[in-house]
Amino acid sequence: MSSRCGRAPAPRSRRRSSCGDRSGRESSRESPRRGIPRPSDALDIVRQQPRSSYVLEGSPMGNNSAAPLTSIDLFAGCGGLSLGFHRAGWRGVFAVERDPMAFETLKANLVGPEAPYRAYEHWPEWLDQKPLDVDEVLGDPEIRARLMGLRDQVDLIAGGPPCQGFSVGGSRNGLDERNEMVQRQLEFVELVRPRAVIVENVEGIARAFRSRPGEEGAKSVAHQVVLELDRLGYDAKFGVADTSRFGVPQVRRRALIVGIRRDLGVTADRFFDNLEAARPRLLEQLGLDPERPVTAGEALSDLTTDERVPSPDSPKFESSPYLAPRSTYARLMRRGSSRSVPDSHRYSKHGERVQALYDLAHATQPKGRLSKEFLLSNGTKKDKKVLIDETQPVSTITTHPDEFIHYAEARNVTVREMARLQSFPDDFEFKGRYTINGPRRRFDVARCSQVGNAVPPHFAEAVGMAMAATLAEAGD
Repeated sequence: MSSRCGRAPAPRSRRRSSCGDRSGRESSRESPRRGIPRPSDALDIVRQQPRSSYVLEGSPMGNNSAAPLTSIDLFAGCGGLSLGFHRAGWRGVFAVERDPMAFETLKANLVGPEAPYRAYEHWPEWLDQKPLDVDEVLGDPEIRARLMGLRDQVDLIAGGPPCQGFSVGGSRNGLDERNEMVQRQLEFVELVRPRAVIVENVEGIARAFRSRPGEEGAKSVAHQVVLELDRLGYDAKFGVADTSRFGVPQVRRRALIVGIRRDLGVTADRFFDNLEAARPRLLEQLGLDPERPVTAGEALSDLTTDERVPSPDSPKFESSPYLAPRSTYARLMRRGSSRSVPDSHRYSKHGERVQALYDLAHATQPKGRLSKEFLLSNGTKKDKKVLIDETQPVSTITTHPDEFIHYAEARNVTVREMARLQSFPDDFEFKGRYTINGPRRRFDVARCSQVGNAVPPHFAEAVGMAMAATLAEAGD
């Protein structure tokens, strides 16, 4: 779900998109062309074990002997939501992501045979493991038939459609074509009819767009999605959560639109109750203090040293080796990593003007968001730069690493530091270019955008725990 905010969707048509051309891009596995499949062929991966009950006790999923719940991740990005659900015990059916760089990260960490987190071990043979656009998937008659074959057999469809048109940090454009992508997720829901639905997005999706003077105010997109889910047979509600309450060193408010199929006899309100109940159990499992948030200093202190070495994947740039972990959070992030130099911890090369600005900010400005007066008087037109306060969680991480100045050094944060602030573990390695500037940022998803657009995995794990508990109340 991670790469969705900074790029435009492909035009909706029968034509193959440039990111997922089924004939022009080599797939990692052969997918022979088939006739229209029998619906039963699509059910193999979800019929391997009988369904049983799930409780939120002890481990995230409670009963470890139970058959895993199954989920589909749309607009998956680099895989923050998929990683969290995997850790909560869910089994991924498949994920859809159109950007090649984001999909490369997703595949390396969650799909491929050497992935450290095998969330998609049972990826169906009929869907190529390659970048695919949601419109492309829905426009393929064979794949639509396969999706119909999954009807009533999948527990959850989750997704984070592109958010630029909703974001209060962006243009808040109600006519942005990317806003239509939430309708594609609902089209998936109508085909598959999962037991539950989650639409995750920026808080702005729950705010109505302004209408012209004299007109009645429009409903928010979240409200419209709730009405559409109601039409499709789901009890639906939306709410907003702060990820800093779930072991993420970042104040990041995220909207969750949740639908539970009515025949299950459970209301969507129960999900939000269970999310709150999951919080202390998650933090206990992670070894984190439930009484206070993780701070930026706790997240980053072992990545900060004066020593410089060549960046392993960019020898013309510098990086730094690890220091000994100084916090529970840092030790948690480093589990499974055997590197001496962190992945994606490449330092930016600042020009003289930018370096002078950062040096001056360190010398004269209080920690926190720098004032517009300071920025304008020092020759920058950017209206957001934050001098990180190491004693607090950071404000919302975006796709722009140059919005955050490190608290101990006069420089941008690195992609790995952004990932730490999002709760990605250090053995989750990012692929593709580090940054992209100019018009291509709307279409291509570099590492910084993959991280900035992602659902924080710790928060996603709590969401997975809460949905498991909610569906446990439904029975078979």
